Amino acid sequence: MLCQRMGDFGKILDEQKFRNESDGIYAFKPQPDRYLCFFKKGKKIIVTNAYRKQSQKLPKREKDLALKNMADYMVRNPDTEETK
Repeated sequence: MLCQRMGDFGKILDEQKFRNESDGIYAFKPQPDRYLCFFKKGKKIIVTNAYRKQSQKLPKREKDLALKNMADYMVRNPDTEETK
């Protein structure tokens, strides 16, 4: 449902459902899961990883994994650019 809303309207304003986690990483937040992603040019959303929520804060390990996966994606797709 959240992905469909993002596709239909281009943004989700409710931080309870979608939030900027800094460093170009965003989180879709359907209960009880979290999907970390980033935007790339051309209005595409690249999901880097997902995890089951167990605390209020984003685990550092999960954010580090998202950043690593984003960097790996950029290396494999050098013609694409991250957007914020």
